Amino acid sequence: MRTLHRFTLQEKVDFLRQPSSYSSRAPAVGAIETHFAWVFLTPRYAYKLKKPVRHVAMDYRSLAARRRGCLDEVRLNRRLAPQVYLCVVPLRSRNGSLCLGGEGRIEDWLVKMHRLAPSCLLDRTLRHRALRNPELERIVARLAAFFAGARRSPVSGEAYVRRLRREVAVNRNELTRAGSQIRQSLVQDVTRTQRAFIERAGPLLAERGARVVEGHGDLRAEHVCLGPRPCVIDCLEFSRDLRLFDPLEEVAFLALEIERLGHRALAAQLLQRFQSASHNQGADPLVGFYLSHRAATRAKLAVWHLGDPQFPDPRPWIGRANSYLRDALRHGRRALRLLRHPAPGGAGIRFPDRRRTGSDAGARAEQR
Repeated sequence: MRTLHRFTLQEKVDFLRQPSSYSSRAPAVGAIETHFAWVFLTPRYAYKLKKPVRHVAMDYRSLAARRRGCLDEVRLNRRLAPQVYLCVVPLRSRNGSLCLGGEGRIEDWLVKMHRLAPSCLLDRTLRHRALRNPELERIVARLAAFFAGARRSPVSGEAYVRRLRREVAVNRNELTRAGSQIRQSLVQDVTRTQRAFIERAGPLLAERGARVVEGHGDLRAEHVCLGPRPCVIDCLEFSRDLRLFDPLEEVAFLALEIERLGHRALAAQLLQRFQSASHNQGADPLVGFYLSHRAATRAKLAVWHLGDPQFPDPRPWIGRANSYLRDALRHGRRALRLLRHPAPGGAGIRFPDRRRTGSDAGARAEQR
């Protein structure tokens, strides 16, 4: 009995790199490898092939799981980027050769998207110029409308505070496991500061449990596309739990990334205008804690890259983790100060000076 040939990931990648593989006969195809996928770029479209891997909250080792992941990616991302995410396309084999669509045995699945111009992405824009007021207003309006219509998933105050305690502990454990490459004194200071805030601000945090919705999960500047109809791409499709947030925490994450690009005033404006537009008010100490918590989580994600053969040089990830930890400590300490001594009459959201926690030229270079 003849055994059917099963195409390897490398054979699929080699096929998708070829311009002749696409009906448009692209003059050239770009290929970008990420941790969990390959993305192939034609002049008009982008095609995303998920790797058959397992990691923490995802398991894409089976063909069925990758199909489900592709379908979820299109469905969920259409909430904030309906004009970008088009469909799921089968990768098939016929007469021993691979083909996109058509007839034949299904070998894999790809997400097909309209290709975005890199210049329209918020992180690229902010590296070259300040954001114009109408652009900021459109982003705020888009996010406010999204979170207002997002599926609600409220939890009890007790469960919400317990979840935050657990996340702080997980971040600490992962960062501690990284050893001396990461400044362990920073890890301990951040953990103590965040735990102290949770204990002292229990009622303030507990109230936020009722506001939890199924959001985006990875609201970074590099995922925000500017334009007359701004959109946000690349949500975390593989885990609903990782998309469950107080909307104010998600927007605080975006503000943190904007601040790290050198735009502190813009980060504060984003938070203030979002709260006003969404009627989702949060005390300044709460915002500071969310900024600190997101920074610590980003530090944890950075250390996950250590030892990955795809990134043989660990130094950029070490620098990034330590830089995020400095930000986590700075925002956490300010949150505690505001909890003890609220600003008279409410001074509005402000970002503490980065120099106070020793951010240096190396950290700023890492951010670029």
